[in-house]
This record gives sequence, C-alpha cells and structure tokens, in this order.
Amino acid sequence: MALVCALVVIVIAVAGYNLLPADTLPSRIFQLLGGQLPGGVIQFVTYFAFFWGIFEINERSHRITHEKKSFELGLLPEKEQWVLSPNDVNDLKLRMIDQEKNQRFLMTDIIKKACTKFRSNRSISDVIDVVSMQSKINMQRAEGSQSMVRYLAWAIPSIGFIGTILGIAGAMGYAGDAGTDEGIKLVTNALFVAFDTTLISLFLSIILMWFFHNLQEQEDVLHTDIEEYVIENLVNRIHVE
Repeated sequence: MALVCALVVIVIAVAGYNLLPADTLPSRIFQLLGGQLPGGVIQFVTYFAFFWGIFEINERSHRITHEKKSFELGLLPEKEQWVLSPNDVNDLKLRMIDQEKNQRFLMTDIIKKACTKFRSNRSISDVIDVVSMQSKINMQRAEGSQSMVRYLAWAIPSIGFIGTILGIAGAMGYAGDAGTDEGIKLVTNALFVAFDTTLISLFLSIILMWFFHNLQEQEDVLHTDIEEYVIENLVNRIHVE
C-alpha cells in the first residue's frame, strides 16, 4: 500500500510538471513534489518511507482501539464495596480463559496471571508485583513494535540529505557550462533537486513524528489504564480470611 500511494503521488507530480507551462508557479510546485525525473526519484523514495510509517502507525492505532474494548466488557466487578473471595478469584480465572477463546486482550492476560499468582500463595503483594511486571513487559513489547516507525522517521530526513548531496554534485558537474543559458538552466535544475528533496523530507518527517508521538502517548495511556483498572478492581477487592 505504501508503494502504491508513493507511485500515485509521483505520477501526479510528473503529469502536472510535464503538462503545465514551464517556469510558472504551479509547474514549480509539481517540480518540488518530484515531478522532474530523474531527480524526483528521491522524493518517490521519501514518499514510500512516509506512507510506510503512516500505515505502521495506523496498524498500531487499530490495535490500541481493540484493546480499549476490554474496558467495556465488565471483566472485573466495578461496584463499590464489592469483595472477592478466593473462590471468586478462581472463577474469575476460568472466565478469562473462556473469554480468550473468543477474543484475546492484554487485560484478560494480566487478570489471568494475577489470579494464578494469588492461587499459588495468596499473597496480595505478589499479585501486585505480577500485575506491574506484566504491564511493563507489555509496554516494552509495544516499544519494540514501534522500532520500524522510529527507523523510518530517522530515514526520511536522511533520504532528503542524500538528494541534497546528489543535487549539489550535479550542479557542480554543470559548473563549466554555467556561462551559457542552457548551462545555467541545468545548474538551476540540479540545485532545485538539492533543496527540494530536503524540504519535502523535512516536511514529511514533521508530520510522521507528530503521528508517532501521538501513538506513543496512546500506548502509554493504554497500559497505565489497564494496570490501574486491574489493581483497583481485582487486587484491592480480594479478601483473605
């Protein structure tokens, strides 16, 4: 999908640059977007990395939305002064096992492990440790799944800088012909490639980083809310004779 989106953008840019009158503002805009080949190849690679990152973030966002549905299932008692006995904890684990046959959630996994720990030694403090540790493990897994987005967010400006170096090198190659009108045009086009690639890459990097940091915030809030929900409605309600 990222490749298709990048192809669509670059095809539109090339068509607009070639169909519009030269040396006009619209033509210059399409040239900026990568409409002048072969210089536009750098923008194409930048678009590909950008859309790849966006689709990765979108996939993680859908996963977060899925996990939030667990709060609506009433997996744990939420009424005031509701107390759970050891038998209730055993029944709760069986309910989580049945629930995971239909849908798996991070919350059901934490509840199941907390109930298992309580059954082993009936220590509330150990149950809290299990909940906190599992929550940290889930957060670390979430951070690991974001590694590709972090790489793409770093790679996009780097691709732009590569285009800048290639453009400047191309302009220097035409320096000997700068005394002619055709030579000046070649030098100018090469410099356009140099600065356009950097401008596009920095602009797309800013957009991608905004979505990425928003994703990180959603991930952190999700795992914090799950941990708080389990401690409040499971751990704090267990009553041991």
